[in-house]
Amino acid sequence: MELEMNLEEVDKILESDGKEDLPVFARLEGTEEFAPSMEVQAAEILDVYRDIPELSFDRWKELDVDQRAEVLNVFEQKIAEIEMRDAMVVEHEATKTSLMGYYNGSKLVISDNLLSSDNYEAYKETLNTLFHEGRHAYQDYNLYVARTEASSELVESWRVNLQELGYESASGLQSIFSNKGYYKYYTQPIEVDARFFAETVVNKLNL
Repeated sequence: MELEMNLEEVDKILESDGKEDLPVFARLEGTEEFAPSMEVQAAEILDVYRDIPELSFDRWKELDVDQRAEVLNVFEQKIAEIEMRDAMVVEHEATKTSLMGYYNGSKLVISDNLLSSDNYEAYKETLNTLFHEGRHAYQDYNLYVARTEASSELVESWRVNLQELGYESASGLQSIFSNKGYYKYYTQPIEVDARFFAETVVNKLNL
């Protein structure tokens, strides 16, 4: 019951995302200690995306796996600046078929299955995974390094999730319905927030 209440509060937080304090159209003067709102972050990530030619799908298809990883590292450096957090190293490795990538506290990992594919959907999911796992790095930075997220309620939901309720991992589940473990993973605040952020950016990039 306590978890359901927290999830309901997170939904409300995600709908507003601190927009009362930080309008979506621009960064505000005098708020340099905070990262911009989610919508502004997405708009600024779009600008960076357009400035890196190799991120266009036509150019992307011409790159090998290691070159794609290099491009993602350049992109991640710029995204981290926008989000006012430390940049992570982006690596790739063989993972379980269902695992697109992960964040382990020091790096962002993209699945070889995604990064090696020339399919447009794999390209789109690669970027979605980068944004999703980068959002986890943003969450961690706010909890353990310095507060840069303007919404104290959102940061508190991450804290409760990780430090009080504990993180529900999706690893080891035999199916998405196994003991409803996937539901617990999917609906916890930090995962809801990461999915919402990645979707916001992907939509802004019109992928």
